[in-house]
Amino acid sequence: MTSIMLENDLTHIPASVRRWLDRAPAHFIGGEWVASRGSLPVVEPSSGREIGAIGKGGVEEIDMAVTAARAALVAPEWRDAGPLAREAVLHRLAALIEARADDLALLDCIDNGMPLWLARGIDVGGTVDVFRYYAGWPSKLAGRTVEVSAPPGMGRFRGMTRREPVGVVAAIVPWNVPLMMAAWKLAPALAAGCTVVLKPSEEASLSALALAELVQEAGFPAGVVNVVPGLGSEAGDALVRHPGVDKISFTGSTATGRAIAREAGGSLKKLTLELGGKSPTMLFADADLDRAIIGAANAIFLNSGQVCVAGSRLYVEDAIYDQVVERLQAHIRSIPVGAGMSEGVFMGPLVSARQRERVRSHLDAARAGGLSVDAAADYSDTSGFYVAPTLVTGAPHDAPVTQEEIFGPVLGIYRFSDEDELVAAANGTDFGLAASLWTRDIDRVHRISDALQCGKVTVNAGGFPYPGLPEGGYKGSGFGRDLGPDAVEQCLQTKTLLIHVS
Repeated sequence: MTSIMLENDLTHIPASVRRWLDRAPAHFIGGEWVASRGSLPVVEPSSGREIGAIGKGGVEEIDMAVTAARAALVAPEWRDAGPLAREAVLHRLAALIEARADDLALLDCIDNGMPLWLARGIDVGGTVDVFRYYAGWPSKLAGRTVEVSAPPGMGRFRGMTRREPVGVVAAIVPWNVPLMMAAWKLAPALAAGCTVVLKPSEEASLSALALAELVQEAGFPAGVVNVVPGLGSEAGDALVRHPGVDKISFTGSTATGRAIAREAGGSLKKLTLELGGKSPTMLFADADLDRAIIGAANAIFLNSGQVCVAGSRLYVEDAIYDQVVERLQAHIRSIPVGAGMSEGVFMGPLVSARQRERVRSHLDAARAGGLSVDAAADYSDTSGFYVAPTLVTGAPHDAPVTQEEIFGPVLGIYRFSDEDELVAAANGTDFGLAASLWTRDIDRVHRISDALQCGKVTVNAGGFPYPGLPEGGYKGSGFGRDLGPDAVEQCLQTKTLLIHVS
């Protein structure tokens, strides 16, 4: 097997990928590439080196993009295209993404730091699946005909409902799984007949810009999809506040989600929020420990813990606690860590120096608080943004490492003795995004899953998103849902038609 390197070698990447690193910063607005007045650096996470630049959009670029989206919304090329035409163009886009999968995966590997296998199989593969799933929806959207009882003397009426697109959707996505997160927002909105302004994260925008080129190649009318990279505090804020936006769909931190909700409430924009998580993994003594221990580890160390539903809290039944901790201590030292382009890597660097320092500060605070912090290795001398797989034990329920989303490869481990204690602890944070449960007792599965305050429970397996099933959370993890029928429903509104027929 090829030795694992800590820095990606970018000297031999394909020209089709290199051009996205070398091109001048631009925005995709109204079907055209618009040169950016400002730029932001593209920093490669495995080396910490600047390798390119993206556009730095602001109020002016967002206004141009929203104006283009509003014009496209009512233009006959999109408004009158009909459901079968929307299905066809979505299928063409899915096929183009699949054909360019290797390039798109390499872009996100370089831009985000994720291993290439993860970028290819989950990020890009999941993107293709999402667009194919929603490509089947436009011809399935329908209103109703309702028998109406009119007041005496008014004659006969027929009632009908019509499903219409909500309008211009502002899609703001994070950097952790860049292309797939963009697909989660774009695909249901386009299936519903909406138009979109996409603001990718400033930490990982390259694949979203490449996707814009494929949107154009697939034949979407100009202005239906617009992509404006930039800072959240500038481009993101301008997009949320723009009066031409009808709906906001945001995935990101709970703090930012709350600020967006306040703004959306004032302007009565429709809103979908998929926010932070502090998801519990619950491991009972009757579980298949060989599978459960690997599953619990993968739930937090996949993508370096940069996953909204990451299983960052592991609750272990008393009888097996010591055994599980010992086996996890051995396992984290076997996890291959390195640059995403190296063969055999399971875990890459974090996305940025800022994220690395955020994770390190949590670990420093845990050590200062007397907790046991067991890191698999020390990467403090590397130029890349690495944090080793780390276990934290001994944390009380109110500790920051227990209560706050770290978004890194840090697993807190806790013991429990009975179900009531477990459920109280699992529910005892401000979050409610996901949970996983390992047990052979089917009655226990139903009892605990019913009692958990979260949007998704996975049993005896690692969780994964499926396009036909909704993703979203309770409490501080947001409201509304991505994926499934719920997501396209949230991009529609209902109009009632009452017709006098005699």
